[in-house]
Amino acid sequence: MHKLLARQLRKYFGGAERVPVELSGFVAAVEQAYMQSDDDRAMLEHSMDTVSEELVDRFQRLNDALSTSQTAKVELNQAVSLLSATLEATTDGILVLDLTGKTVLMSRKFVELWRIPEAVLASPDEEVRLRFATEQLVDPTQITEGVPELFSDPGAANFDVLLFKDGRQLERSSLPQRIGDEIVGRVFTFRDVTERLQMEEQLRQSLKMEAIGTLAGGIAHDFNNLLTVIRGHAELVKKTLHPSLLEVGDLTQILVAADRAAALTHHLLAFSRKQMLQPVPLDLNVVLSSLAPMLRRLIGEDIEIEVAPARDLFVVTADPGQMEQVLVNLIVNARDAMPRGGRITIGTENVVVSDQERLSGLPFGSYVMLSVSDTGHGIPAAVRDRIFEPFFTTKEVGKGTGLGLSTVFGIVKQSDGYLVLDSEVDQGSTFRIYLPRATHAHVPTPRDVEALPELGGWETILLAEDEAAVRALVRRMLENNGYTVLVARDGSEAIRLAAAHAGAIDLFLTDVIMPGTGGVELARRIREHCPDTPVLYMSGYNDEDIARRGGLGEHSRLLPKPFTAAVLALAVRAALEAKSVVRVG
Repeated sequence: MHKLLARQLRKYFGGAERVPVELSGFVAAVEQAYMQSDDDRAMLEHSMDTVSEELVDRFQRLNDALSTSQTAKVELNQAVSLLSATLEATTDGILVLDLTGKTVLMSRKFVELWRIPEAVLASPDEEVRLRFATEQLVDPTQITEGVPELFSDPGAANFDVLLFKDGRQLERSSLPQRIGDEIVGRVFTFRDVTERLQMEEQLRQSLKMEAIGTLAGGIAHDFNNLLTVIRGHAELVKKTLHPSLLEVGDLTQILVAADRAAALTHHLLAFSRKQMLQPVPLDLNVVLSSLAPMLRRLIGEDIEIEVAPARDLFVVTADPGQMEQVLVNLIVNARDAMPRGGRITIGTENVVVSDQERLSGLPFGSYVMLSVSDTGHGIPAAVRDRIFEPFFTTKEVGKGTGLGLSTVFGIVKQSDGYLVLDSEVDQGSTFRIYLPRATHAHVPTPRDVEALPELGGWETILLAEDEAAVRALVRRMLENNGYTVLVARDGSEAIRLAAAHAGAIDLFLTDVIMPGTGGVELARRIREHCPDTPVLYMSGYNDEDIARRGGLGEHSRLLPKPFTAAVLALAVRAALEAKSVVRVG
């Protein structure tokens, strides 16, 4: 009997054996119920144990999952922070769009490059941002050009350059955004390439101008040889004729035309940077002051001119005559840009460029800036890159040679300077010339011109010239003045003559540029035989390095072609007097 039932029967009947017979069936049913209850409780306990174990296991797994989730969340936050920091650190602007064209992400640099204000940035309307962007471009359609095709072919890539109204240029590239193997959008990157493209254009322009300059210099050199012969023989013939003859007038016209042609070649040489300069320490304010009266007459009464020289101006190293030429050419250019009158402003200023600033591409250092501004019609962008080319002009036929600005360009470059142009159509133009500050700031005072020496002589001159016509003409001019002339057609022959007549040669007259041994090297070798012999160089142009560095040597003079018989006689006589290095003519 179940122990709980037995205990109850003892309590009420004194024991199971004393239970009335009529209750025996009921007692049996109760006992059965107790037994069933025990079975149910055992099952419940077992179930509870099982459930508890499952709960503990699930709790442990939940706890582990929670811990893993927190770790994953931390790692995710770290990854997001790293990605965000990377996006913000890059110099490229990044725009991410989903496949519908909706903005997913804009980096801080993207906002900076496009200069998007807060109000536009905060707008939920994509059209507002698009409209703001298109208004900045020279061609508003460029921003969407090719984009629909990219979204129709999600795997396609794209690259172009956007041109802004303010002159900036942004390089745009686009690639598909992938998550695994699935394309979910497009990533656009934007990079400011304005400075890089400007430098590339400056390099292309510099190479083009250098090529044109080399060609112009070569043409001018050959042309000057021809002019020397034409002018020289015309002079010789003219001297033999009576002034009353009609032929004298014809020869005079030939000489005038030769002088005009010589002026043109002079401009070409200035552009090609192969003319012979005589740089000295120079105060540009002095040049400006001396030219001011002439400049006022040059521009006419309907144009105002304002001169604004800076105080305590740095000294530069430049050829005074060439700086005057630069000023005159720029003033004439400004005058022609204002046919109905206006204002020209000429100024000087000290400029110091730090290594961080790099003003207009100038290397760091100290400069003197010479500026010429006008209120004329300006220079259209379409021709701005060509205005320094020789013979390029926008003026009517017969009103300009196209050599004014090219001459300015050549002189400035040969003087180690920089030329910067700012111009707007209908607003005017400003030319700024930057010349490096001189390392030696002493400006020499003008000296009295020495009396001209006698032009004739009896000395022996060794002449080296590869052009037969020039060689014959110069020999004739010299012999007409009483000199004995030894003639060499090249360097080798000149050296042989020098060796054969050592001690008898009083002057070596040579072209600077000749096939084989050039004039400078030839002079050095001639002096091995005739160490005290002065040298007179003649040339249609001279190597810029020789002119700038003074590499022609002591007791030497420079005689530019074409020259007259009188100028040749003066140069020869002065060289024989062993003067210092100067430019003649």
